[in-house]
Amino acid sequence: MSAEMLRGAPLAGVLRKQVVALLEETGAEPCLANVVVGDDGAAASYLDSLDKAAGKRGIATRRIRLDEDVSEEALCEAVVEAGRDPGIHGLMIQFPLPDGIDRQRVTDLIPADKDVDGLTTRSLGSVLAGDRRHTAPATAAAVCEILRADERLDPKGRDVVIVGRSLVVGRPLAAMLTAPVPGGHATVTTCHSRTKELAEHTRRADIVVMAVGVRHMLTPDMVRPGAVVIDVGTHPVETDGTWTLDGDVHPDVEGVAGFMTPVPGGVGIVTTSVLMRHVAAAACPGRLEPAW
Repeated sequence: MSAEMLRGAPLAGVLRKQVVALLEETGAEPCLANVVVGDDGAAASYLDSLDKAAGKRGIATRRIRLDEDVSEEALCEAVVEAGRDPGIHGLMIQFPLPDGIDRQRVTDLIPADKDVDGLTTRSLGSVLAGDRRHTAPATAAAVCEILRADERLDPKGRDVVIVGRSLVVGRPLAAMLTAPVPGGHATVTTCHSRTKELAEHTRRADIVVMAVGVRHMLTPDMVRPGAVVIDVGTHPVETDGTWTLDGDVHPDVEGVAGFMTPVPGGVGIVTTSVLMRHVAAAACPGRLEPAW
């Protein structure tokens, strides 16, 4: 048995076409702004990839750079100022922030209609309440898009185990998959790094979502034959001077699972497309349905 690979490119292409068609029809010129503190190489690489993806869709990007030693108050002022700028439709803050800065306080200064990554308390609360008028976290929304793109993966009535409890993926995704909406109605168990007998949970699952941030944590003996395995993990790995990405799922799981997302080329590329869709939706209110 060899798992069918759920490659993200086809779905990302569908989402990209939706955005391009909408912007051509409306003539809108969306702009995504990123607040960046300090000079982090990994963050710069990620932002370069966002700039490239945005450009392919007709979305402008802007970087608001602040010094590494910026005070919390100065950072808050910069976020408020960007939020008031009518030329900015989507606003994000790049993490991690320097020690001593209250991440959630800063994030909550993003206006609701510009919170394209769904990380403000208001957006997260809306996800928990099943209110789809506000944006959900892009990565969690990408997982939902992958599952509902193929009727064979429909989580309705199925046992789902999510390994990871972050506000970016684990906790909002649990709320989204249990919600009484298309792509929901699942029975969800949320596990994490302190869960006892983790394998007992994952082995009974129809769908396993790995978002715990531990490379190769899910091994073949932890997976029920034929299960759907979604790998959200991203771990830079160097081999003979070449860098690539690896996931939370061990490669040998491919021999047990029925369906599996690759790393790279799986959830990540869909997440980027979902994020760009959120930016376009922010620039054209009421023209695109939520991505979950």
